[in-house]
Amino acid sequence: MSISGIPNSFGQPGVYVNLTINDATSSSGQFNVLIIGQAAAGSNYATNPALYPVTSLSQLATDFGTSSDVYKIASAYTNIDNTTPLYALNCIAGTTTQTTSNGTIETINSVLSTTTSSSDMASSSVAGSGGSGSGATFAVTSSTNDDKTAFTPASVSIVSGGNGYKVGDKITIANVGTITVLSLDSETVTVPESDLNVLTTALANVGNVETDIILGTYNSASAIQAIATHFESTWGYLLETYGQYFTVEIENDQSVLIANGANFNSVYASALAIPTELDEYLSLGNFVAQVSNRTQNNPALPLRDFALNSGTVSIANRLNVSAQQTLFDNGYCTVSCDSAGNPTVSRTRIGATVDSSTGLTLNDPSLETRFQSVYVAKAFKSALAPYISSPYIIMSDDDVVAPSPYLVTPSKIRSACIAAYSILVNELVCTDLATFKDNLTVSIDPDVIGRVNVVMTAYLSSGLAQITINLATTK
Repeated sequence: MSISGIPNSFGQPGVYVNLTINDATSSSGQFNVLIIGQAAAGSNYATNPALYPVTSLSQLATDFGTSSDVYKIASAYTNIDNTTPLYALNCIAGTTTQTTSNGTIETINSVLSTTTSSSDMASSSVAGSGGSGSGATFAVTSSTNDDKTAFTPASVSIVSGGNGYKVGDKITIANVGTITVLSLDSETVTVPESDLNVLTTALANVGNVETDIILGTYNSASAIQAIATHFESTWGYLLETYGQYFTVEIENDQSVLIANGANFNSVYASALAIPTELDEYLSLGNFVAQVSNRTQNNPALPLRDFALNSGTVSIANRLNVSAQQTLFDNGYCTVSCDSAGNPTVSRTRIGATVDSSTGLTLNDPSLETRFQSVYVAKAFKSALAPYISSPYIIMSDDDVVAPSPYLVTPSKIRSACIAAYSILVNELVCTDLATFKDNLTVSIDPDVIGRVNVVMTAYLSSGLAQITINLATTK
Protein backbone atom coordinates (compact mmCIF):
# COMPACT_ATOMS: atom_id res chain seq x y z
CA MET A 1 0.00 0.00 0.00
CA SER A 2 1.56 3.28 -1.07
CA ILE A 3 0.44 6.49 0.58
CA SER A 4 1.49 9.93 -0.60
CA GLY A 5 2.80 12.30 2.03
CA ILE A 6 4.37 9.84 4.46
CA PRO A 7 8.05 10.63 5.14
CA ASN A 8 9.55 7.32 6.23
CA SER A 9 13.36 7.26 5.85
CA PHE A 10 13.30 9.57 2.86
CA GLY A 11 14.76 13.05 2.50
CA GLN A 12 11.59 15.07 2.75
CA PRO A 13 7.87 14.87 3.48
CA GLY A 14 5.49 14.38 0.58
CA VAL A 15 6.85 11.19 -1.01
CA TYR A 16 5.48 7.75 -1.77
CA VAL A 17 6.38 4.98 0.65
CA ASN A 18 5.24 1.42 1.13
CA LEU A 19 3.20 0.21 4.09
CA THR A 20 3.01 -3.56 4.32
CA ILE A 21 0.41 -5.33 6.41
CA ASN A 22 1.17 -9.00 6.98
CA ASP A 23 1.14 -11.70 9.64
CA ALA A 24 4.25 -10.17 11.26
CA THR A 25 2.52 -6.84 11.79
CA SER A 26 2.09 -6.01 15.45
CA SER A 27 2.07 -2.83 17.46
CA SER A 28 0.74 -1.49 20.71
CA GLY A 29 -0.35 1.74 19.05
CA GLN A 30 0.72 3.58 22.21
CA PHE A 31 2.26 7.04 21.96
CA ASN A 32 5.56 7.03 23.90
CA VAL A 33 8.07 9.76 24.74
CA LEU A 34 11.74 9.18 25.56
CA ILE A 35 14.10 11.57 27.38
CA ILE A 36 17.80 10.99 26.79
CA GLY A 37 20.55 12.36 29.03
CA GLN A 38 22.94 11.43 31.81
CA ALA A 39 22.17 10.19 35.28
CA ALA A 40 24.01 12.07 37.99
CA ALA A 41 27.19 10.56 39.40
CA GLY A 42 26.39 8.55 42.51
CA SER A 43 22.70 8.09 41.62
CA ASN A 44 21.12 4.64 41.42
CA TYR A 45 21.23 4.68 37.62
CA ALA A 46 24.69 6.24 37.21
CA THR A 47 26.11 3.16 35.51
CA ASN A 48 22.87 1.49 34.41
CA PRO A 49 22.23 1.69 30.64
CA ALA A 50 18.82 -0.03 30.66
CA LEU A 51 15.67 1.73 29.44
CA TYR A 52 13.88 3.31 32.42
CA PRO A 53 10.07 3.71 32.62
CA VAL A 54 9.34 6.91 34.54
CA THR A 55 6.73 6.08 37.17
CA SER A 56 7.08 9.13 39.40
CA LEU A 57 9.27 12.20 39.68
CA SER A 58 10.30 11.30 43.20
CA GLN A 59 11.55 7.90 42.05
CA LEU A 60 13.26 9.50 39.05
CA ALA A 61 15.00 11.90 41.44
CA THR A 62 16.38 8.95 43.39
CA ASP A 63 17.40 6.95 40.35
CA PHE A 64 18.79 9.69 38.09
CA GLY A 65 19.46 12.51 40.56
CA THR A 66 17.80 15.93 40.75
CA SER A 67 20.86 17.53 39.14
CA SER A 68 20.59 15.38 36.00
CA ASP A 69 19.31 16.82 32.74
CA VAL A 70 16.85 13.92 32.52
CA TYR A 71 15.20 14.84 35.79
CA LYS A 72 15.02 18.55 34.98
CA ILE A 73 13.46 17.93 31.57
CA ALA A 74 11.03 15.35 32.96
CA SER A 75 9.92 17.73 35.70
CA ALA A 76 8.99 20.35 33.14
CA TYR A 77 7.43 17.82 30.77
CA THR A 78 5.17 16.12 33.32
CA ASN A 79 3.96 19.48 34.61
CA ILE A 80 2.06 19.77 31.31
CA ASP A 81 1.67 16.18 30.06
CA ASN A 82 1.39 13.60 32.83
CA THR A 83 -0.56 10.97 30.91
CA THR A 84 1.69 9.99 28.01
CA PRO A 85 4.07 7.12 28.93
CA LEU A 86 7.50 8.61 29.58
CA TYR A 87 10.81 6.76 29.42
CA ALA A 88 14.36 7.79 30.29
CA LEU A 89 17.61 6.57 28.80
CA ASN A 90 20.97 7.00 30.50
CA CYS A 91 23.50 7.95 27.84
CA ILE A 92 26.62 6.94 29.71
CA ALA A 93 29.49 9.15 28.60
CA GLY A 94 32.44 6.81 28.46
CA THR A 95 36.02 7.38 27.42
CA THR A 96 38.25 5.90 24.79
CA THR A 97 42.01 5.72 24.30
CA GLN A 98 43.67 7.26 21.30
CA THR A 99 47.26 7.51 20.16
CA THR A 100 47.86 11.15 19.34
CA SER A 101 50.90 13.15 18.38
CA ASN A 102 51.93 15.72 20.94
CA GLY A 103 54.08 17.53 18.37
CA THR A 104 57.48 16.82 19.93
CA ILE A 105 60.18 16.28 17.32
CA GLU A 106 61.77 12.84 17.61
CA THR A 107 63.81 12.43 14.41
CA ILE A 108 64.99 14.84 11.72
CA ASN A 109 66.67 14.88 8.36
CA SER A 110 69.12 17.76 8.00
CA VAL A 111 70.33 19.34 4.80
CA LEU A 112 73.39 21.39 5.76
CA SER A 113 74.75 24.35 3.90
CA THR A 114 78.27 24.01 2.48
CA THR A 115 78.80 27.76 2.68
CA THR A 116 81.56 28.69 5.02
CA SER A 117 81.30 31.52 7.47
CA SER A 118 83.75 33.57 9.44
CA SER A 119 81.62 32.90 12.54
CA ASP A 120 81.54 29.55 14.28
CA MET A 121 77.98 28.11 14.09
CA ALA A 122 78.69 25.47 16.72
CA SER A 123 76.31 25.68 19.66
CA SER A 124 74.70 23.34 22.18
CA SER A 125 71.29 25.07 22.02
CA VAL A 126 70.33 26.90 18.86
CA ALA A 127 66.77 27.58 17.67
CA GLY A 128 65.50 27.55 14.12
CA SER A 129 62.66 29.33 12.34
CA GLY A 130 59.61 27.91 10.61
CA GLY A 131 57.44 24.87 11.14
CA SER A 132 54.10 24.46 12.94
CA GLY A 133 55.35 24.33 16.51
CA SER A 134 57.71 26.09 18.86
CA GLY A 135 60.43 25.45 21.42
CA ALA A 136 62.68 23.07 19.50
CA THR A 137 66.43 23.59 19.95
CA PHE A 138 69.37 21.87 18.33
CA ALA A 139 73.08 21.18 18.86
CA VAL A 140 75.18 22.29 15.93
CA THR A 141 78.75 21.24 15.21
CA SER A 142 81.11 22.71 12.62
CA SER A 143 84.39 22.04 10.93
CA THR A 144 87.14 24.63 10.45
CA ASN A 145 90.10 25.28 8.20
CA ASP A 146 93.58 25.02 9.55
CA ASP A 147 93.85 28.59 10.82
CA LYS A 148 90.27 28.54 12.18
CA THR A 149 89.19 31.55 10.15
CA ALA A 150 86.42 29.75 8.25
CA PHE A 151 83.71 27.47 9.62
CA THR A 152 81.46 24.95 7.82
CA PRO A 153 78.40 23.26 9.42
CA ALA A 154 79.07 19.61 10.13
CA SER A 155 76.05 18.13 11.97
CA VAL A 156 72.78 18.96 13.74
CA SER A 157 71.13 16.94 16.52
CA ILE A 158 68.00 17.48 18.65
CA VAL A 159 68.41 19.01 22.10
CA SER A 160 64.75 19.76 22.82
CA GLY A 161 61.88 18.51 20.62
CA GLY A 162 59.56 21.41 21.45
CA ASN A 163 55.83 20.90 20.82
CA GLY A 164 53.15 21.48 18.24
CA TYR A 165 55.21 20.32 15.26
CA LYS A 166 54.02 18.21 12.34
CA VAL A 167 55.76 15.61 10.23
CA GLY A 168 57.18 17.35 7.17
CA ASP A 169 57.75 20.69 8.90
CA LYS A 170 60.89 22.44 7.66
CA ILE A 171 62.94 24.40 10.20
CA THR A 172 65.77 26.69 9.07
CA ILE A 173 68.88 27.55 11.12
CA ALA A 174 70.65 30.60 9.73
CA ASN A 175 74.00 29.84 8.08
CA VAL A 176 73.56 26.14 8.96
CA GLY A 177 70.82 24.62 6.81
CA THR A 178 67.29 23.18 6.77
CA ILE A 179 65.89 20.50 9.04
CA THR A 180 62.90 18.35 8.00
CA VAL A 181 60.80 16.72 10.75
CA LEU A 182 60.62 12.99 10.07
CA SER A 183 58.75 11.72 13.15
CA LEU A 184 57.15 12.94 16.32
CA ASP A 185 56.82 11.55 19.77
CA SER A 186 53.32 10.18 20.46
CA GLU A 187 51.31 9.34 23.51
CA THR A 188 48.19 7.40 24.40
CA VAL A 189 45.57 9.71 25.79
CA THR A 190 42.08 9.18 27.18
CA VAL A 191 39.39 11.27 25.52
CA PRO A 192 35.60 11.42 25.87
CA GLU A 193 33.62 9.28 23.48
CA SER A 194 31.95 11.11 20.64
CA ASP A 195 28.21 11.79 20.81
CA LEU A 196 27.85 9.39 17.90
CA ASN A 197 29.29 6.51 19.92
CA VAL A 198 27.49 7.42 23.13
CA LEU A 199 24.07 7.72 21.53
CA THR A 200 24.46 4.73 19.22
CA THR A 201 25.27 2.58 22.24
CA ALA A 202 22.48 4.06 24.36
CA LEU A 203 19.71 3.93 21.75
CA ALA A 204 20.37 0.25 21.16
CA ASN A 205 19.02 -0.28 24.68
CA VAL A 206 15.58 1.10 23.75
CA GLY A 207 14.74 -2.39 22.54
CA ASN A 208 11.23 -3.01 21.25
CA VAL A 209 9.63 0.03 22.88
CA GLU A 210 8.23 2.24 20.15
CA THR A 211 9.33 5.79 20.92
CA ASP A 212 7.38 8.42 19.00
CA ILE A 213 9.27 11.44 20.34
CA ILE A 214 12.80 11.61 21.72
CA LEU A 215 14.02 14.75 23.44
CA GLY A 216 17.29 15.81 24.97
CA THR A 217 20.06 18.39 24.83
CA TYR A 218 22.45 16.42 22.62
CA ASN A 219 22.72 18.77 19.66
CA SER A 220 26.02 18.12 17.89
CA ALA A 221 26.03 17.02 14.27
CA SER A 222 27.24 13.55 15.33
CA ALA A 223 24.40 13.28 17.88
CA ILE A 224 21.81 14.11 15.23
CA GLN A 225 23.44 11.56 12.92
CA ALA A 226 23.16 8.84 15.57
CA ILE A 227 19.50 9.63 16.22
CA ALA A 228 18.69 9.72 12.50
CA THR A 229 20.34 6.32 12.06
CA HIS A 230 18.27 4.99 14.97
CA PHE A 231 15.02 6.23 13.45
CA GLU A 232 15.88 4.99 9.97
CA SER A 233 16.72 1.50 11.22
CA THR A 234 13.96 1.06 13.79
CA TRP A 235 11.17 3.55 13.13
CA GLY A 236 8.50 2.96 10.53
CA TYR A 237 4.85 2.46 9.85
CA LEU A 238 4.87 -1.20 10.82
CA LEU A 239 5.84 0.02 14.29
CA GLU A 240 3.43 2.96 14.07
CA THR A 241 5.84 5.48 15.51
CA TYR A 242 6.29 9.09 14.57
CA GLY A 243 10.03 9.33 15.03
CA GLN A 244 11.09 12.91 15.85
CA TYR A 245 13.92 14.26 18.00
CA PHE A 246 13.54 17.59 19.79
CA THR A 247 16.45 19.57 21.19
CA VAL A 248 17.44 23.15 21.98
CA GLU A 249 20.21 25.44 20.81
CA ILE A 250 20.84 28.19 23.35
CA GLU A 251 22.62 31.25 21.93
CA ASN A 252 22.13 35.02 21.61
CA ASP A 253 24.28 35.55 18.51
CA GLN A 254 22.17 35.04 15.41
CA SER A 255 25.19 34.38 13.19
CA VAL A 256 26.34 31.58 15.51
CA LEU A 257 22.86 30.05 15.45
CA ILE A 258 22.82 30.12 11.66
CA ALA A 259 26.24 28.47 11.50
CA ASN A 260 25.14 25.78 13.96
CA GLY A 261 21.91 25.21 12.05
CA ALA A 262 23.78 22.81 9.77
CA ASN A 263 23.94 20.37 12.71
CA PHE A 264 20.16 19.91 12.60
CA ASN A 265 19.71 19.44 8.86
CA SER A 266 17.67 16.27 9.31
CA VAL A 267 14.02 15.34 8.82
CA TYR A 268 14.21 13.55 12.17
CA ALA A 269 15.37 16.54 14.21
CA SER A 270 13.70 19.75 15.37
CA ALA A 271 15.82 22.34 17.16
CA LEU A 272 14.37 25.20 19.20
CA ALA A 273 16.57 28.33 19.17
CA ILE A 274 16.37 30.10 22.54
CA PRO A 275 18.31 33.02 24.07
CA THR A 276 20.67 32.36 26.96
CA GLU A 277 18.35 33.91 29.55
CA LEU A 278 15.93 30.98 29.23
CA ASP A 279 16.33 27.69 31.08
CA GLU A 280 17.12 25.08 28.40
CA TYR A 281 15.67 22.12 30.31
CA LEU A 282 12.48 23.90 31.28
CA SER A 283 12.07 25.29 27.75
CA LEU A 284 12.56 21.90 26.13
CA GLY A 285 10.31 19.99 28.51
CA ASN A 286 7.49 22.54 28.28
CA PHE A 287 7.73 22.78 24.51
CA VAL A 288 7.71 19.05 23.73
CA ALA A 289 4.96 18.29 26.25
CA GLN A 290 2.70 20.72 24.41
CA VAL A 291 3.66 19.20 21.04
CA SER A 292 2.79 15.78 22.42
CA ASN A 293 -0.56 16.91 23.80
CA ARG A 294 -1.63 18.72 20.66
CA THR A 295 -0.47 15.96 18.34
CA GLN A 296 -2.39 13.33 20.25
CA ASN A 297 -5.45 15.58 20.37
CA ASN A 298 -5.37 15.95 16.58
CA PRO A 299 -2.21 15.68 14.45
CA ALA A 300 -3.49 18.25 11.97
CA LEU A 301 -3.58 21.06 14.54
CA PRO A 302 -0.89 23.71 13.99
CA LEU A 303 2.14 23.04 16.20
CA ARG A 304 2.90 26.63 17.18
CA ASP A 305 2.10 29.31 19.75
CA PHE A 306 3.33 27.38 22.79
CA ALA A 307 4.08 29.45 25.91
CA LEU A 308 7.46 28.38 27.30
CA ASN A 309 7.22 29.74 30.87
CA SER A 310 10.98 29.28 31.22
CA GLY A 311 12.12 32.82 32.03
CA THR A 312 11.99 36.23 30.39
CA VAL A 313 14.07 37.63 27.56
CA SER A 314 15.79 41.01 27.72
CA ILE A 315 15.02 43.60 25.07
CA ALA A 316 18.46 43.21 23.50
CA ASN A 317 17.88 39.50 22.85
CA ARG A 318 14.32 39.63 21.54
CA LEU A 319 14.35 38.78 17.86
CA ASN A 320 12.25 40.80 15.45
CA VAL A 321 10.10 39.17 12.79
CA SER A 322 12.85 39.37 10.17
CA ALA A 323 15.41 37.69 12.44
CA GLN A 324 12.93 34.96 13.37
CA GLN A 325 12.27 34.33 9.68
CA THR A 326 16.01 34.03 9.03
CA LEU A 327 16.39 31.43 11.79
CA PHE A 328 13.31 29.58 10.58
CA ASP A 329 14.74 29.48 7.05
CA ASN A 330 17.91 27.98 8.53
CA GLY A 331 16.03 25.08 10.12
CA TYR A 332 15.05 26.34 13.58
CA CYS A 333 11.83 26.40 15.54
CA THR A 334 11.61 30.02 16.66
CA VAL A 335 10.68 32.02 19.77
CA SER A 336 8.89 35.36 19.92
CA CYS A 337 8.35 37.54 22.97
CA ASP A 338 5.64 39.89 24.19
CA SER A 339 6.40 43.37 25.53
CA ALA A 340 7.32 41.92 28.92
CA GLY A 341 9.76 39.41 27.40
CA ASN A 342 7.63 36.30 27.98
CA PRO A 343 8.69 33.71 25.35
CA THR A 344 6.40 31.79 23.02
CA VAL A 345 7.29 29.15 20.45
CA SER A 346 5.89 30.92 17.42
CA ARG A 347 6.83 28.49 14.62
CA THR A 348 8.00 24.90 14.38
CA ARG A 349 9.55 22.79 11.65
CA ILE A 350 11.74 19.81 10.93
CA GLY A 351 15.44 20.67 10.91
CA ALA A 352 16.00 19.77 7.25
CA THR A 353 16.02 22.76 4.90
CA VAL A 354 16.75 21.00 1.61
CA ASP A 355 15.75 17.81 -0.14
CA SER A 356 18.73 15.51 0.40
CA SER A 357 18.28 13.91 -3.03
CA THR A 358 17.91 17.06 -5.15
CA GLY A 359 19.44 19.83 -3.05
CA LEU A 360 16.32 21.92 -3.55
CA THR A 361 14.67 23.86 -0.73
CA LEU A 362 11.93 21.83 0.97
CA ASN A 363 8.47 23.03 0.12
CA ASP A 364 7.01 21.42 3.24
CA PRO A 365 9.21 21.48 6.36
CA SER A 366 6.25 21.28 8.72
CA LEU A 367 6.07 18.98 11.72
CA GLU A 368 2.36 18.54 11.16
CA THR A 369 2.96 16.67 7.90
CA ARG A 370 5.08 14.06 9.68
CA PHE A 371 2.60 13.55 12.51
CA GLN A 372 -0.46 13.54 10.24
CA SER A 373 1.17 11.09 7.86
CA VAL A 374 1.82 8.50 10.54
CA TYR A 375 -1.69 8.95 11.88
CA VAL A 376 -3.04 8.22 8.40
CA ALA A 377 -0.85 5.12 8.13
CA LYS A 378 -2.11 3.91 11.49
CA ALA A 379 -5.70 4.39 10.37
CA PHE A 380 -5.28 2.31 7.22
CA LYS A 381 -3.31 -0.37 9.02
CA SER A 382 -6.05 -0.63 11.63
CA ALA A 383 -8.76 -0.75 8.95
CA LEU A 384 -7.10 -3.46 6.86
CA ALA A 385 -5.36 -5.54 9.53
CA PRO A 386 -8.50 -7.64 10.18
CA TYR A 387 -8.13 -9.13 6.70
CA ILE A 388 -4.73 -10.47 7.77
CA SER A 389 -5.55 -11.46 11.34
CA SER A 390 -8.41 -13.69 10.14
CA PRO A 391 -8.17 -16.28 7.33
CA TYR A 392 -9.44 -15.04 3.97
CA ILE A 393 -9.32 -16.25 0.38
CA ILE A 394 -8.81 -13.67 -2.39
CA MET A 395 -11.25 -13.82 -5.27
CA SER A 396 -11.67 -11.53 -8.26
CA ASP A 397 -14.58 -9.12 -8.40
CA ASP A 398 -15.60 -10.86 -11.64
CA ASP A 399 -15.95 -14.28 -10.01
CA VAL A 400 -19.46 -15.41 -9.23
CA VAL A 401 -19.26 -17.40 -6.02
CA ALA A 402 -21.50 -18.27 -3.13
CA PRO A 403 -21.26 -16.05 -0.05
CA SER A 404 -18.56 -17.19 2.34
CA PRO A 405 -17.02 -15.86 5.55
CA TYR A 406 -13.61 -16.60 3.99
CA LEU A 407 -14.14 -14.47 0.88
CA VAL A 408 -12.40 -11.16 0.22
CA THR A 409 -12.34 -9.23 -3.06
CA PRO A 410 -10.58 -6.05 -4.22
CA SER A 411 -13.88 -4.18 -4.07
CA LYS A 412 -14.36 -5.20 -0.44
CA ILE A 413 -10.90 -3.89 0.47
CA ARG A 414 -11.60 -0.77 -1.54
CA SER A 415 -14.74 -0.16 0.50
CA ALA A 416 -12.74 -0.57 3.71
CA CYS A 417 -10.22 2.01 2.49
CA ILE A 418 -12.96 4.50 1.63
CA ALA A 419 -14.60 3.95 5.01
CA ALA A 420 -11.28 4.52 6.77
CA TYR A 421 -10.61 7.67 4.75
CA SER A 422 -14.11 8.97 5.50
CA ILE A 423 -13.29 8.70 9.20
CA LEU A 424 -10.04 10.60 8.62
CA VAL A 425 -12.02 13.34 6.90
CA ASN A 426 -14.49 13.45 9.79
CA GLU A 427 -11.54 13.71 12.18
CA LEU A 428 -10.26 16.69 10.12
CA VAL A 429 -6.94 14.95 9.44
CA CYS A 430 -7.56 14.48 5.70
CA THR A 431 -9.64 16.21 3.08
CA ASP A 432 -11.08 15.76 -0.42
CA LEU A 433 -12.84 12.40 -0.19
CA ALA A 434 -14.08 12.57 -3.79
CA THR A 435 -10.58 12.87 -5.24
CA PHE A 436 -9.36 10.12 -2.93
CA LYS A 437 -12.01 7.77 -4.34
CA ASP A 438 -11.08 8.68 -7.92
CA ASN A 439 -7.40 7.88 -7.37
CA LEU A 440 -7.84 4.75 -5.24
CA THR A 441 -6.97 1.47 -6.97
CA VAL A 442 -7.11 -2.02 -5.49
CA SER A 443 -5.92 -5.04 -7.45
CA ILE A 444 -4.70 -8.60 -7.01
CA ASP A 445 -0.94 -8.78 -7.54
CA PRO A 446 -0.25 -10.87 -10.66
CA ASP A 447 3.26 -11.83 -9.56
CA VAL A 448 3.23 -12.16 -5.77
CA ILE A 449 0.91 -14.92 -4.59
CA GLY A 450 -1.48 -13.84 -1.88
CA ARG A 451 -0.89 -10.09 -2.17
CA VAL A 452 -3.39 -7.34 -2.86
CA ASN A 453 -1.97 -4.00 -4.01
CA VAL A 454 -3.57 -0.80 -2.78
CA VAL A 455 -2.46 2.49 -4.32
CA MET A 456 -3.89 5.66 -2.86
CA THR A 457 -3.14 9.30 -2.24
CA ALA A 458 -4.09 10.76 1.14
CA TYR A 459 -4.72 14.51 1.01
CA LEU A 460 -3.70 15.99 4.33
CA SER A 461 -5.63 18.92 5.72
CA SER A 462 -3.74 22.07 6.67
CA GLY A 463 -3.82 24.05 9.89
CA LEU A 464 -4.76 27.69 9.50
CA ALA A 465 -1.55 29.73 9.35
CA GLN A 466 -2.60 33.09 7.99
CA ILE A 467 -5.45 35.09 6.50
CA THR A 468 -4.82 37.47 3.62
CA ILE A 469 -7.31 40.32 3.15
CA ASN A 470 -7.50 42.37 -0.02
CA LEU A 471 -9.45 45.32 1.28
CA ALA A 472 -10.63 48.31 -0.73
CA THR A 473 -12.58 51.14 0.88
CA THR A 474 -14.48 53.94 -0.85
CA LYS A 475 -16.58 56.97 0.06
